[in-house]
Amino acid sequence: MSKQLSKGKRTLLKILLVFTSILLVISIAAYAYLQSMLNLINRDNPIATISPDDEFFETDEPNGEGEEMNPDDILWPGDSEVRRDKNVINILLIGQDRRPGESRARSDSMMILTMNKRTGTIKLTSLMRDMYVQIPGYSDNRINASYAFGGMKLLDDTIKKNFLIHIDGNIEVDFDGFTQGIDTIGGIEITLNKQEASHLRKKGFSNAKEGKVKMDGKLALAYARIRKVGNDDFGRTERQRKVIMAAVQKVKDSSVPDIMALANKVLPFVTTDLTNDQLMDLAVTALQMDLGNLQQHRIPVDGSYKNAWVRKMLVLVPDLDVNRQKLHEIIFE
Repeated sequence: MSKQLSKGKRTLLKILLVFTSILLVISIAAYAYLQSMLNLINRDNPIATISPDDEFFETDEPNGEGEEMNPDDILWPGDSEVRRDKNVINILLIGQDRRPGESRARSDSMMILTMNKRTGTIKLTSLMRDMYVQIPGYSDNRINASYAFGGMKLLDDTIKKNFLIHIDGNIEVDFDGFTQGIDTIGGIEITLNKQEASHLRKKGFSNAKEGKVKMDGKLALAYARIRKVGNDDFGRTERQRKVIMAAVQKVKDSSVPDIMALANKVLPFVTTDLTNDQLMDLAVTALQMDLGNLQQHRIPVDGSYKNAWVRKMLVLVPDLDVNRQKLHEIIFE
């Protein structure tokens, strides 16, 4: 009886070994495939930073808005401890406004994607590109100038110095990747108001009408970049978040083959400073989040800044004490 039992155990052991081997081979193959997919992504090669002696300031045409301010009269709060939480991941999403022949330009859009593993929430916070801030090693300037001067690292350091939060990684997508991505998922639906629809028709998009509109990549990009309709850059950042939220809703229930097809199209237009393993960890974390309830915010918050002319630039001078506190509330709850 014991010999039969031992034989049965040996048979079971063989089956388990074969099954385990098959799982191991599948896992290795899947890991290798994911690695090959992620290798399509461009890695951030820090381009030589611009010397502080060569820094520049974007100037604007006077329009009667805002008060004139001397840069020396703008006082900043002192440095304090940078806040981090092992359960909170902050990824900076960067939209690159690069023209043909340029290696790096100012960041066209900046959003902090926050995943809170403790609460399962995911949030998207726009940083207004016209905010006047401190740039480490340079003169005070618009926040998007820091990307032009020193890439992802200087932009992260600028956010850390002004808002006392740590950025865990950066993901940049240029305009080609944006349009490819929207086209690959079959477009998105956005509701246009009368002014937005009129503006887009003047840009050559004849199908832009008031109400819900099906957008391809080019139309979605044009919509996300509207600035002179509504509340200037505030409306613009809101449109950018709407586009991302619409895309997330479209993709979150997609099949694995559809997601692979999307990755093949978009990843060659993506640049990051994260490793493949870090990206896979992020993907696993994101799957545990409530993607159907993506919360959106904006810094500076209402009533916490002033429109001002500084160095011939029309900028938003934020009350950093107020905005630091608000951003920490958003991110760390």
